[in-house]
Amino acid sequence: MRYIALTEAKAGMQLATSLYDSNGRTLVGSHILLTDNYIEKLIEYGYAGIYIEDELTQDIEVEDAISPQLRAEGMDCIEKRDIDGCKVVAEKLVEEILSKGRISLDMLDLRSYDDYTYAHSVNVGVFCGVIGMEMHMNEKEMAQLVTAALLHDLGKLAIPGEILNKPGRLTQKEYKRMQEHPVISYELIKDRFDLSAQIKVAVLFHHENVDGTGYPNGVMGEEQTLFTKILHAADVYDALVSKRPYKEPYAPCEAAEYLMGGCGILFDREVVEVMLRSIPLYPKGTEVELSDGRVGVIKENADAHNLRPIVRLLDGTTLDLSDRANMSIAILPPKGKQEVSTSSEAERKEMIKHQREVHIIAVDDMKTNLQMIYDILKDDYKVTLLKSGAQLIKYLEKNPYPDLILLDIDMPQMDGIEAAKRVMDMTKESVPIMFVSALCDTKTIMACKDLNVAGYVVRPYKPVYIRSEIERIINRWEAN
Repeated sequence: MRYIALTEAKAGMQLATSLYDSNGRTLVGSHILLTDNYIEKLIEYGYAGIYIEDELTQDIEVEDAISPQLRAEGMDCIEKRDIDGCKVVAEKLVEEILSKGRISLDMLDLRSYDDYTYAHSVNVGVFCGVIGMEMHMNEKEMAQLVTAALLHDLGKLAIPGEILNKPGRLTQKEYKRMQEHPVISYELIKDRFDLSAQIKVAVLFHHENVDGTGYPNGVMGEEQTLFTKILHAADVYDALVSKRPYKEPYAPCEAAEYLMGGCGILFDREVVEVMLRSIPLYPKGTEVELSDGRVGVIKENADAHNLRPIVRLLDGTTLDLSDRANMSIAILPPKGKQEVSTSSEAERKEMIKHQREVHIIAVDDMKTNLQMIYDILKDDYKVTLLKSGAQLIKYLEKNPYPDLILLDIDMPQMDGIEAAKRVMDMTKESVPIMFVSALCDTKTIMACKDLNVAGYVVRPYKPVYIRSEIERIINRWEAN
C-alpha cells in the first residue's frame, strides 16, 4: 500500500484502507475503486491523503496504531466531555499498545477538519502511550498519562469554532482566549478525586516550555513533571503533522526537525530522543525523492533504518540506504510539506499584510548568516540587516522601534549580551529580543535567562523552526 495526497488521487485507484467519520462509521470502505465523485467528497470533508493499493507496493503493510473502533470511542467521549469514558478508553488504549509489543506509528493522518479536536487528543494519547512504554512506565502510569492526553484539550470545546479554525492570524483578544484552554481543561477536572495530581498538572501545563516561555504560568523545565514534558512534545508533534484549514501538514521528518531544534528550549531533550526512537521519520508507504534523482516508496524503517530506510524504487528494485555503498545517497526534503501553498494561505498573508507590517531587525557580523535570515523571512516580514551592536544602537536612536530584534551573541567589540542590555535600557524593554547563536554552553544560556529575553535559538536550525519561534514571540508579545 502507498500513501498519496488526495489531490493526486485518480478515478480507478483502489483504496487500501477504510475511511471513517468521527462516529466510527465507514465513509468509504477498503478495496473500493475510487470515482471522481468519491474524490470530490473526500476533498470537501478535508482529508489530506489516502492509502491506495498498487502492484509496486503490494507487500508493504501499514496499520493504524489502535483499532478504528477504539479511536471512534475515544473521539466520542472527548466530544461529550465524558471523563469517566476517557478513563476507560485510556485503559483500553494502553492494553492495545502493550499487547502489540512494538506498536506501529507509520499511518499518516487520515482525518477530516471537523474531527480535529477529538481525533487530535486520541492521537496524542497514542503517542503518549508509546513514549510511556519506551520509558518503562508501568501499566497504571501509562493509563494516567494517556488519560491526561485525552483530557488536555477539553477546554477548546468552549472556544468558538471561528477562533479555533481561523485561517488568519488571531487578534490579541482571540489569542488570549486560545491561551485560556489549558486552564478551562483543568477547571473541568480539578475536583475529580479519581484523577491523580499527575494528570491534572499535565493538563494544566501542557503548553509550558522548558525555558519558562510557555503558558499559563511560565513554569521552567526543572519544575515540570515528566507527564507534562511528554504531553507537551506529543501535542506539538501531532499538531504539526495535522492538516488544518489554515495550513498543510508538516512531513514527519520536518516535525522531527522542529522537535530536535527545540530541545532544551521548548522541549525536554530526553523525551524528544525517546519520542523520535518510536516515531518513524519516513513512514512506510510514503513516497520520497533521492538525491540522485530517483523516486521510491519507503519499504522498511525500523530501528537502524529509521534514518536510513529501505526504499522500493519505481522500477521495482530495492535500495537499502544503510548500506555503505549507498551512504552518499540522501532523501531530499519533502517539497512543499511544511509550507502552506493553498489560495487560502495567500489570502491569509494578504490579510496580515494589510493589518500591520511586522518589522524585524537581524544583527550579525557574518554576512552569510544575515543572508540566510533574510531569505527565510523576506516574504512575510519587513527585514532590516545590521552588522554590529553599534549599528543597532545608532539605528534605534534615529528610527521607530522594530517589532522584534534577532541578535547574534558572538560578535566582536560589542557582543550580543552587551548590545541586548543597551537596547533593553534604551527601549524600556518594549522590544522583544531573540538571540541567535552557535553557542549553547551553560554560561551563555544562563546569561540569556538573566536578561529575560524572549527567545534563544541555536544554529544550525531549520527555516520552519525559526519562523515558528518568531510567530510565537510576536503573538505572545502582542497579547501582553
